Amino acid sequence: DPLLSKEAVAVNPFAVQGSKSVVCTVLELSTVEGTVRFRVTLGLGGKGLAGDVPLSSTLGDLGRHIRTSALNPKQCFYLVFPGSETPVSVLDVEQPLTDFA
Repeated sequence: DPLLSKEAVAVNPFAVQGSKSVVCTVLELSTVEGTVRFRVTLGLGGKGLAGDVPLSSTLGDLGRHIRTSALNPKQCFYLVFPGSETPVSVLDVEQPLTDFA
């Protein structure tokens, strides 16, 4: 699987299930004027991040944006959507973000 190559793993922002990582919870995800607007909270401390990414973005693009904006640039994290108890899988990195908006 190409998503498991060394290069793909190096840029994947999502944590592998069972690893110790920060949980990032999506509070809002919607399409607005040609972008995807998001609002997330990081960890239990409630630090938040909000912004817009291009409409063509994938889950991985959002994850990399969150990672570079609010976390250590090499830190992986769990991304959880409202109503879900399961974090995004590392294999879902190429899923279109609009599928979740």
